[in-house]
Amino acid sequence: MPHQPNSTREVSETVPRTLRCRLYPGDAVTGLRLTAIAGACRYVWNHMPADCEWRYARGQEVHVPAAHWREVREGRTAWVQACKKRMGPRPATTFFTLGPRFTALRKDPDHAWLKAYPYQVVRDSLKYLADAYTRYKAYPANAGKPRFKARHFSVSALTIPSDVKIRDGRLRVPKVGWLRLAGSDPYAGCQPLTVRVRMEGTEQHPKWYAYICYEVTAKQPAADGALGLPHVAVQATDRLDARIARQPRELSRKQGWGPQSHRGRRVNGQLRKLHRTRRRQRDDATHQASRKLADAVHTVVVEDLHTKAMTQSAQGTVAKPGKQVKQKAGALLKVDPASTSQTCRRCGHGHRDHRPAPAVFACGACGFQAHADPNAAVNMLARAGLPSRARAARGTGAAARRGAIPSGTPTSWFTGHWGPSP
Repeated sequence: MPHQPNSTREVSETVPRTLRCRLYPGDAVTGLRLTAIAGACRYVWNHMPADCEWRYARGQEVHVPAAHWREVREGRTAWVQACKKRMGPRPATTFFTLGPRFTALRKDPDHAWLKAYPYQVVRDSLKYLADAYTRYKAYPANAGKPRFKARHFSVSALTIPSDVKIRDGRLRVPKVGWLRLAGSDPYAGCQPLTVRVRMEGTEQHPKWYAYICYEVTAKQPAADGALGLPHVAVQATDRLDARIARQPRELSRKQGWGPQSHRGRRVNGQLRKLHRTRRRQRDDATHQASRKLADAVHTVVVEDLHTKAMTQSAQGTVAKPGKQVKQKAGALLKVDPASTSQTCRRCGHGHRDHRPAPAVFACGACGFQAHADPNAAVNMLARAGLPSRARAARGTGAAARRGAIPSGTPTSWFTGHWGPSP
């Protein structure tokens, strides 16, 4: 009897994970080729909004007067049908409309040079444009209208939307070739979905990075445990902040050489590099902290300080599940932040005099004294309706920030905690 597959076996769910790697073109010619592809994407982005504006203006000239004609509204005669056919549909900004327009633009003799660049890579830039138009139409007050991209004030980037090929630490870019990737790959063996290639640095000294989106197996969230989180101490950037503060003063001394001087451009390049370094350090620290918190406990309680809904999935929420909600089944609860750090967790008495120092809590009613952060965390758990138990800090300095929450252990270095003991 032939083997029958087990149809009742549970299929493991997958989630997208993005990995950032350094991309080495290898020589200047290959780097210029990447820059040219990114320039073609920017050109198509700038061409389509202008085309949409022209189509909308022509449509207004025809559709608005014709809308007042009774015969057009009722469509009673053959002439009216011919008029509607001549007017055509109103201009649209969806990707399904912009895609065929790009195909027609590529076949135009005046734009035959676009055929030298990969078709799918250049066309995929219109997805970002369509999403920008969608956000603008849904929230015109918050999301601005898509604007043109200037060459010297936009990031050179391109996207490989499908058929991503990575082999032996190399990435294949269409019509460019195999380029070397640097850095460890924890998702080796997983299926790559898309790749976003971005240039950082300056045109004279470019650095290319590949943001590879993998499809990996989802980890199961913690079964229980709650955590009150007043704040998260991330890696300090005092030295970088001091260097960034000195750069404008150095730049002011170079102003005598003119705005286009080599020395002024050099200082501006150094300043942009420092800002990128600080941004990367902060992103890495916050990512590590959030990842450890998500693996450690099931529920995180924070103060309602206008933070975004972190438990929203791509197709639903925890309250109204959609697709891929299981891997985000943990909860983020928000409580009223008023007086959480000034209220005694033992007797419940609150007063601003209970904080003689920023890190000290001393209750004037019952005499209870503790660190201010654990006291506030326990009050946050109580407002969320969860039992609490204070935990001692584990380590100091960098050890408390990065090593205090081992993966899978529900604990914290300055918060109230509810869950099984380690």
